[in-house]
Amino acid sequence: MRIDEAVEMVREQTGKAVAVCSLTGSRNQNLNSESSDHDMIAFVVPTLDDMYGRSEYFKEIKGKGFEINVHDLRKLPDLLWRSNPSALELLFSEERHMSGGLDTLLYGNRERIAGMNLPYLYNSSVGTCRHKMKSLEKGTISTQHLVQMYGYDTKQGMHALRMLHLLEWYADDGRFETAIRFDGTDKGKERREFLLSVRNGKFTLNEMKDAIENKIKDVEERYKERYMNAEPDREMIETIRTKVKEFVLRGYGRE
Repeated sequence: MRIDEAVEMVREQTGKAVAVCSLTGSRNQNLNSESSDHDMIAFVVPTLDDMYGRSEYFKEIKGKGFEINVHDLRKLPDLLWRSNPSALELLFSEERHMSGGLDTLLYGNRERIAGMNLPYLYNSSVGTCRHKMKSLEKGTISTQHLVQMYGYDTKQGMHALRMLHLLEWYADDGRFETAIRFDGTDKGKERREFLLSVRNGKFTLNEMKDAIENKIKDVEERYKERYMNAEPDREMIETIRTKVKEFVLRGYGRE
């Protein structure tokens, strides 16, 4: 699915203006297989009913080979501030739609935004890892074949381990983009091959659990203090909040 097709689908199914739409997931990370879905995230401008009802819009749009999670635009600053992995990832997508100056602000400052709240990034990454580990042996509807083949959901295991390595690679490289997207460089290829080997059954279930726990300890010992002592960039988040507020107001014809 192309990004323009996704934007049009979101418009048709929500009746709302699309401010941001971006490819995320394995296809954006270069960890996809031929059968991987196109995972996308979109942010729409709230309607007057949303504003008066004090509700934040959310909708899942699913079809053959794709899934789009649609959020209220007002939620975007908080997701970025809390270093939500999917929200940060949209900043580094080459397949994106960002209107009304948001591309200049968000994509143009993507590295600064990714690093604007490092304590949250650390906690969010470790928390996401532990959350994925809870369903390791259950799998999902689309990963039952992996559970049957390997005894656990190796895809979940790969992504759980990836969140820990993200903290390591980001701290070592100083660039979030090389930690979350695996390009054609030697370093990118090496990291990609390692993660794909995990998905392809490199570890048994017990080895996977041990690998995760050992990596959590390693990251905690080597990087936690650096992340937790970093000063949040409050100027950047206020700039984003102001821009989103202005964007929402323009949606009602006001300056």
